Amino acid sequence: MLIALSIFAAIAAMGVSLLRSSVDTQNTVQARLKAMGGINRLRAVMANDLAQALPRSTRGPSGEAVPAFLGSPTGFAFVHAGAANVDGGPRPGIERVGYALMTGEWRRATQPMLDGTPLGAGDRLVADVTGVAVRYRGADGNWSTTWSSDPDDRLPRAVEVRLTRAGREPLTMLFLTAPTPPLPPAPESPAP
Repeated sequence: MLIALSIFAAIAAMGVSLLRSSVDTQNTVQARLKAMGGINRLRAVMANDLAQALPRSTRGPSGEAVPAFLGSPTGFAFVHAGAANVDGGPRPGIERVGYALMTGEWRRATQPMLDGTPLGAGDRLVADVTGVAVRYRGADGNWSTTWSSDPDDRLPRAVEVRLTRAGREPLTMLFLTAPTPPLPPAPESPAP
């Protein structure tokens, strides 16, 4: 009887250990899937915004001209189409949106009206960001750490964002912007 109880206790201990290992693995997988889902949503939002970039300059709060696409090594702002109008109010289907590193967070902000208002504080997309590096690719194929769409409201061809997060591998994302429509042909002068 004592031998049978010892065998049963050993089997029960192995079963509890196996169950605990299974629960730990499931929790780890759930946390990884949640993190991956957040990164996938981030990529989808940024890809959608940049794919609808428009070559349209705006006006700042003081009436100053603001280029259609303005980029720095730590963030960028631009005008894009496809803005949601959930309340059905009278406003355009385009908006100015900005991405920037603010107090350890990668944030997305929108401007309530295209002209005459500043970008808001925005929404957090990624937390625990310790650094960001943004590059812009021009039509000539060269990369730059800054971008201004002046003159002629030109857009970068691509934007690369590298986020460094605490305790994780750096996340590098590459996005294409909307193609700039070709300029209309110059009118031909009539032959004499």
